Amino acid sequence: MIKVLAAAAGAALALAPCTARAQGGTTPPPLDGAATVRYALAHAPVVLAKQATLAVQVANFDKQRANEFPVIDGQLQNQIARSAHTNGSLAQFGISPTNNFSQNTAQVTSTYNLYNGTLQIDAQQAKRTADGAADDVQRQAEQTALDVTTSFYGLAARRQAVIVAENDLRYQQQLLDSARASEKFGRVAGVDVLRAQVAVTRSEATLVQARADEADGREALAVQIGATADTSFALPAQLPEPPLPTQKSIEVLAAAAAAARPDVASAKAAFDAARLGDASVDSDLRPTVQLSGAFGSQVSPTSYVQEQQEIDSSNAAAIANYELEKQLFPGVNFPPPVLTPPVVRGGPGFWQIGVTSTFTLPFIDYGTRAANHRAARAQIASAEANYRNALAAVEADVRSAARDAQATAEKLELAKQSDALARESARIAQLQYKNGVISFNDATQIQQTALSAENDLIAARANYVIAVVRLRLSLGPTDPAAAADVRN
Repeated sequence: MIKVLAAAAGAALALAPCTARAQGGTTPPPLDGAATVRYALAHAPVVLAKQATLAVQVANFDKQRANEFPVIDGQLQNQIARSAHTNGSLAQFGISPTNNFSQNTAQVTSTYNLYNGTLQIDAQQAKRTADGAADDVQRQAEQTALDVTTSFYGLAARRQAVIVAENDLRYQQQLLDSARASEKFGRVAGVDVLRAQVAVTRSEATLVQARADEADGREALAVQIGATADTSFALPAQLPEPPLPTQKSIEVLAAAAAAARPDVASAKAAFDAARLGDASVDSDLRPTVQLSGAFGSQVSPTSYVQEQQEIDSSNAAAIANYELEKQLFPGVNFPPPVLTPPVVRGGPGFWQIGVTSTFTLPFIDYGTRAANHRAARAQIASAEANYRNALAAVEADVRSAARDAQATAEKLELAKQSDALARESARIAQLQYKNGVISFNDATQIQQTALSAENDLIAARANYVIAVVRLRLSLGPTDPAAAADVRN
């Protein structure tokens, strides 16, 4: 999980310098299709929201897992207590507390829950949840790659529509010029000139709307990927036609997708977490074993002072008694008293270890445990159904994507044929009208048919690119941005 999060963060940092505006005020290069998808994966709010959820789940997993390891702490403590004329609760034992007491402790302590069923299960559940969050990030990345690809090549199609509208305007202008020339020689009536002027005006209006649609598409795509509205895009002069993926059977593709798709992995992680939830109901019935230990040094300065005062008093009494005996019995050779040495400050370090084993068996739970088991098993049944449904949905998605890609490829070939025939028909119609063979209405109708065929070809090319990318993403690629790259 940590590697997945670090990889996502690293990708964002790697993309930022080449897509953000430089400090010197220079404008970054326009984004092509692949760069647009990679920028979206690093800056789109929907992707960043999933990454934030993953970071929270990873942090929770790290916290739960840390509870399984020994806790090692260093401790420094100073204790000071002063009192006067009080015995407190120690009076019943005939003990009078020291009026002036201080103590310094320096120690290293450790506690290790050697076995605690709750901690282990909680950590495993947190791991499954973090796994599911990582799969959600991958799934959102795939969806974002498809959405951005659709928007990018939709924008490219709008740009092609502008070019088509410009060509149509030139065509209508040529018809107008031909109508005016024919009117001078009396070959056509003046109404044809009026009709041609109307057609030119309509073509101009269509061109204005096409340019506005293109500008709207640019700004919408920039906002979608998390960039500023003035971001520029390197649109292809002609929509690409990438080849279809290798011709493998649908069963092989579906099996590969089931093993790689993040939505399947997410459903599997939720299923595993639900099964652990049933085990956690009985976690309080398991014994717990806790190890504890400490070592360090502990001194009491006030105790040293009191001990030294007692030693000094004892030594002084011994010396005084020795002098008194010498005076009373001058002829006796008494040995000198043995004096108690002064207090040695400091002392040997201490250590302690302990083992605590606890086993609790509740006799009566009033049905709560059985109810919790029923609820947990219901969650397991639901999670298992979701997992099986995810497998079925992946297979259906792959089949649908493969059929859609094949259908759009066939429709693209038909659109090419139709566009070629319509272009030739429009060219011939223009010459025929110029020479007075057909009427203006016939020439205009043929041109509208050619214009519709051109727009259909643009839409067919855009749909084909999107269908190929969708098929690639339906297989669960590790790098959604690479799957959305149709340059090669």
